[in-house]
Amino acid sequence: MNPYISILRPLNGIMSIIAVYVGALVAGALVVPSFNLLLGMLVVFLVSGAGMIINDIFDIEIDRVNKPERPLPSGRITKKKAWAYSILLFIIGNVIAYNIGMNALIVSVFASLLLIAYAAKLKKVLLVGHLGVSLLVAFTFIFGGVITGNVMPSLSLAILAFLANIGREVYKSIEDVLGDSKKDVKSLAVKYGVIRARKIASAFIIAAVAMSFFPYAAGIMNAVYLLFVLIADVVFIAAVAMPKKASKIIKLAMLIALAAFLIGAMS
Repeated sequence: MNPYISILRPLNGIMSIIAVYVGALVAGALVVPSFNLLLGMLVVFLVSGAGMIINDIFDIEIDRVNKPERPLPSGRITKKKAWAYSILLFIIGNVIAYNIGMNALIVSVFASLLLIAYAAKLKKVLLVGHLGVSLLVAFTFIFGGVITGNVMPSLSLAILAFLANIGREVYKSIEDVLGDSKKDVKSLAVKYGVIRARKIASAFIIAAVAMSFFPYAAGIMNAVYLLFVLIADVVFIAAVAMPKKASKIIKLAMLIALAAFLIGAMS
């Protein structure tokens, strides 16, 4: 894959686009997206991609240990070009958000600043980094509600995504414990050890599973959602049972859950 595409983590960007769309659907948007919603989906892809680049810039030395195949540590993209690429995407994304409306711009600017703060500082602060990046995931659903003008229905989906993503982030920190410890990243795994971090991660995943029934109980989603989210819940529980592969399994579970949100919102 072209390094300028792979550095954006396009799969994450596509998941973010779907999350915005789902957040808008549950807020009352039509199945055929409006022009503003299409712009909002583009904003999320650009801003999240810019954040991925910034994160890789600050993580270049850690990635030389943990993920040397990535574009920056492998030398396929220079640091100078990565900075320029990221700044350009942030600017374009926020200019588009401005054209959607002031509320969209506020969310976009806040997300941009949080992405930069996470990469530069927050990820090194115990648990705060996990909370920050998970809040960004939750914001994708909320952003759909903001564009539609009705945020409340998207909040339960945002909370569910927030809990699941914290669990995944903690599991990822366990996988990266070697590189993180060398670069003074104070993750839960580094601070308290792998076993305790694994218990904390599992608690968040179980909380997400419990929360997954709320959208159905609250009448936000229908029985079709419930069927698909049960499949996601089984995969989430499998991740807890197989901690060495947990972060990858959770990502699969989150994809299934996102499909459940989408199918439920469209039904």
